[in-house]
This record gives sequence, structure tokens and C-alpha cells, in this order.
Amino acid sequence: MANIETELLHSDISEQLSSWAERNGVSDDRIVQDLLQDFEAEENLNIWATMDPFEYLPQPAPVQGAKLLSWAKLTSTIRNVMVFVPVALTWEAVSKATEAFAKFIEANNATTVNFLEFWQNGYDFLPSFWTISHIATLDFLIILGVIALSLLATFLNGKGSSLNKAELHEIDKDRLGTALALKMYLYSMREIDKSNIKEGVASSVSALLTATSSLSKSARQLSAVVAELQSGVPMINNFGTKLGKESEKLVIEVGSLTAALSGINSSITGELKEAVESATYGLDLASTELNTSTHSLRANSKAAESEIKTLQSLIKKASRGK
Repeated sequence: MANIETELLHSDISEQLSSWAERNGVSDDRIVQDLLQDFEAEENLNIWATMDPFEYLPQPAPVQGAKLLSWAKLTSTIRNVMVFVPVALTWEAVSKATEAFAKFIEANNATTVNFLEFWQNGYDFLPSFWTISHIATLDFLIILGVIALSLLATFLNGKGSSLNKAELHEIDKDRLGTALALKMYLYSMREIDKSNIKEGVASSVSALLTATSSLSKSARQLSAVVAELQSGVPMINNFGTKLGKESEKLVIEVGSLTAALSGINSSITGELKEAVESATYGLDLASTELNTSTHSLRANSKAAESEIKTLQSLIKKASRGK
């Protein structure tokens, strides 16, 4: 039976480790794979017992919070790039406007149009896309996008950090539970040497003290039950005494009836005589059985009282021995 319980525990701890690794995405970890293989082959467990599972088990990484933090990082990167887009766009527009303005001046020497007016109107030399009003509008929209991305990045970063913290708490709790189960199971697999024999003795003494305390508690409970039984002994004795007296009276009556039947036995013949003889014999048997039952009841009552007193004495000795 002990071997069956050990096998069940061995199977349970192996399944618990496998479920934990799969649940936390560390099934491919080399430590976990080697440990599961040794559990399956029931080898090298004494070596694993010398190591601390709180240290060698891998630390799973959070998933949900990490995704949001990754999105926050990407959003921040896009925002940082977009900050320079309005500057680049504006300088490109200046370049296009300057080039077109030079051509316009060359074609219209007598004109009095200044550069800003030309940049605004274009005068068919500058495409409308590069006019100053259009570029300013684009820069404004891009800056609004930068602001929106900044807010989004801040939100994603805060939400991801919050989820990360909560998920890490659950991961650590799950990991510690698995590590503790491994520690408790592998504890009995250690090789006995000078470094741990004292610890083993201390564990045995602690277990013995716990068992002694439990035994003392059970003894007190049993003593209470015996005390209740003892209180019922006088009632049993009184009942036996009354029954004995009634039995004695019945024996006397049976004796009288037997004597009466014997007196008339000589004066009858035939079938009536046989009936009287049978009745007399039956009454003799009933008288004998009644006497035997009375004595047995008294003896059993005294024996029960004696057994209860002996049991109380043993309980008191056990309590003093603790």
C-alpha cells in the first residue's frame, strides 16, 4: 500500500510540474525537460534533492502586460520619428518655393511680388501642394498626430505596467507553489550523510511530539466516553439485581408448581400422566436456564465495571507518561 501511495505522489508531482511549465510557456526550458525526464525514468532524484527548486526553476515572463508595453514602445518610436516630419516637410517646401521663385523672377523681371506672396499664390510656378498655407496645414495635422501618439503611448505604458505587475504576482505565486511541492517531494530522496542526519532526527522527533500530543488528546476524549459508560454501570447493576430477585421469585413459583404436579402425578394415568410429566420436565429446564441467565447477567455487569476501571487506569497512565 505504501508503494502505491508513493507512485501516486510521484505521478502527481510530475504532472504538476508539466502543467506548470506548459501553462507558463517554459516547457522548452532545458532544466524543466531534464527534470521531467528524470521523473519519468525515476533517476537522479537524489541529485535534484540537493538543489533548491526555488533557484533552478525558470522565471516565466508575463505575456499580456508585455504586449501592451511592446505596443507602447512602438507608438513612442513612431511619435519620435513624426516629430521631425513637419521640420523636414517645411524645409522641403522652402526649397521648392525658392526654386520656383527664382524661375518666376527670371520670367518676370519687372514684378514687385515678394517671396512670401509668391509662396502663398504660386503663380503657376509652384505646385499648390508646396504653398505655404498647405504646408502649414499639413504640419498642424502632423503635430496633432504626434500629440495623440504621445497620449496613446503613455496610456499603453501605464496599462501594460499595471497588467505586468499583477501578472508577475500570479506567476511568482504559481512558481513558488510548484517549487514548494518539488522541495517537499524531493526532500525524502536525499542521500543520508553527516550533514543531514541530524536534521532527519530532528524531523522524526518533531513528528513524534506531534503524534504524542494527538494521542493525549484522543486519550482525554476516550476518558470522557469511559466516564459516561461508568455512570451507566450502577443502572445496569440495579437492573441485574431487580431481575435476579424477580428470577428467584419465579424459581420459587416454578418449584411449587413442580411439587404440585409431582403430587398429582401418582394419581393420574394414561395420556394425562405423560402431559404432566412433560410439563414438569419443562419447568425444571426453565428454572435451570433462569438461574443461569441471572448469574450470567450479574457476572457480565461486574466484568463490564472491572473493564471500565482498568481502561480508566490505562488512560491515566498514558496521560502521565506524556
